Amino acid sequence: MKKKNIIIGVVVIIAVIVGLVLFRMSGRVTMYSDERTVGNTSCNLLNGGLVCQVKDTIYFSNPYDEGNMYQMDSDLSHMKRVVNDNASYINGAGKYLFYTKRNDQKTIDSDSFMAMRSTGLYRVNAKTKNISCIYTEPTQVATLYGNYIYYQHYDQKKGLELYSEKIDGTEEKMLLPEACAPYVITDSSIYYTSLPSAKAVKNGEARPDHSIRRISIHGGEPETVFDGNLTGLSRQGNYLYFLDMSDNYSLKRIPIDGGQAETLVSDRIATYNVSENGDVLYCQIDNQKNNGLYELNISTHDLKEIKSGNFNYLHLTSDYLFYETYDQSEMYVMELATGKHSKLPYKD
Repeated sequence: MKKKNIIIGVVVIIAVIVGLVLFRMSGRVTMYSDERTVGNTSCNLLNGGLVCQVKDTIYFSNPYDEGNMYQMDSDLSHMKRVVNDNASYINGAGKYLFYTKRNDQKTIDSDSFMAMRSTGLYRVNAKTKNISCIYTEPTQVATLYGNYIYYQHYDQKKGLELYSEKIDGTEEKMLLPEACAPYVITDSSIYYTSLPSAKAVKNGEARPDHSIRRISIHGGEPETVFDGNLTGLSRQGNYLYFLDMSDNYSLKRIPIDGGQAETLVSDRIATYNVSENGDVLYCQIDNQKNNGLYELNISTHDLKEIKSGNFNYLHLTSDYLFYETYDQSEMYVMELATGKHSKLPYKD
């Protein structure tokens, strides 16, 4: 009997050890084998990263449920909530999703634990829904590239700065003391429109303009790629797209390796998105005369209105264009193949 109890005790101990090992292994973050892994398109991130397609699944910030992150199949079916967090700058690859959490925009009891952790940068396992915090302070733009997240780090004294962080949260590094929005990361470089703080300009530590600049993903000294008073920078294929603030916010592009700017839309543009193959551009024209959502055939320069009104947050997936009203009260989808518009079904 005594021998039997010893055997049972040994089995229990082994089971506990195996369980602990499995638990620790389940918490480990699997690194991406491809150092050029990207989490969302540059244009989608420019529009807030509210929609992100990973293979046959679309993840999105649901405007009908306080911006909580939802998922659905690529045909818009089987909708369900992923996390109870107001999510933006959603990046996804493999089994992980990364997002900026903005629960400070939701109705939360200020004395609750959730209010203490209402902002930051988070990682969620798409299968298990386990959530891990990477950075707890307020942040905005975040981009996945390789095994790192490049994001806007907030400091009460310094404001927003560009940081990188390994996806498992073990390697934090300050790359640039500017409010750089890292929408464009390619070939080991980050492209951005300069937006230094007034203090940095005053102290002679930065230039006051809004030119396109480039910095290594490892940090270092930035270099100017294209001079101008520019904003809304994104990349598709071999081109950098941007809005020229000195030219009525017209939409232009330049080859990523340098060259002359090409004007695509001369009207005042509020926002835009470019198809994956680079053939079609969607934009919100805001000229106070014919405001609406427009489609541009980049090859033929044929520009046509597809919906009259004021819209924002344009996101593209393989089959759909997502867009919202300016107040984010409604989300619409347009089938790229048919041009049919409909409201997003919001019930899970």
